[in-house]
Amino acid sequence: MARKPKARKKVKPAKRSERAPPSILLAILSLLGLVLTTSLLVVSITKSALPYCASGSGCEIVQSSRWSTLLGLPITAWGWATYAILTSAALFAARRVTRWRIIVFFGTIAFGVSVYLNAVSIWILGTVCMYCIASLALVTAIYLLTWRADGLFGLSSWRFGSSAAALVIVALLALHYSGAFDPTAGPEDPYLKALAEYLVEIDAKFYGAYWCPHCQQQKMAFGASAHRLPYTECSPNGQRGAPATACLIAEIKNYPTWVIEGRRLDRTLTVEELARYAGFRKQVGRNEL
Repeated sequence: MARKPKARKKVKPAKRSERAPPSILLAILSLLGLVLTTSLLVVSITKSALPYCASGSGCEIVQSSRWSTLLGLPITAWGWATYAILTSAALFAARRVTRWRIIVFFGTIAFGVSVYLNAVSIWILGTVCMYCIASLALVTAIYLLTWRADGLFGLSSWRFGSSAAALVIVALLALHYSGAFDPTAGPEDPYLKALAEYLVEIDAKFYGAYWCPHCQQQKMAFGASAHRLPYTECSPNGQRGAPATACLIAEIKNYPTWVIEGRRLDRTLTVEELARYAGFRKQVGRNEL
């Protein structure tokens, strides 16, 4: 009886590591952006002068504009986070397709936002910031590099979604800075700005607490100029904590409390009342930008 030939055992090929090698060029560009935004973030937090930017320069104008903050954070903090994500993806992403999806998504959004902010700088603020231009150059390079991956990983549909997300974010930013969502983020009314600065000039005091709704209403009356008011926070340690020393010395019992030209006013005041009590007579067009 003939023996059946033994079946050969299939040798399984050794598994290749799915981990993708770092993308050096993307990593270099992202790291440069990280260094740039770190420098700008430190300057923003410490309120120090920007290197190579004289007083009144384009960089200073941009940094002091309302476009320099977003949702209470410096705009450079958002840029730093974006570059950190791009750097991590370029260096540590386990799979190529994962890397490119992250870079396409965040790179496209960063490119759109950077174009928008530089357009604001040129056409609204009427100036140019070399740091903004440098960041735009970096994200443009990153954005252009992502196009070489489309044929390799079928990212065309992913790119379409990323582009749509970028357009939505830019539109929301434009609405935000127009004051559509928050009046304090919109353009300043020249009259309210002048009145707030005059209150500071005559050493008026506005005492309040962050948890006091009437204090918030008082600030809202000044819209985007609220940050110019001579405000003193009396409750830095919480509603049940010890009041601020300045408020104890002034014997503040109610919020809000105004002290204008020696007169104490323990209530929310209209803009007209504040102007009258302060003796503010300056006439400024309310519709000017």
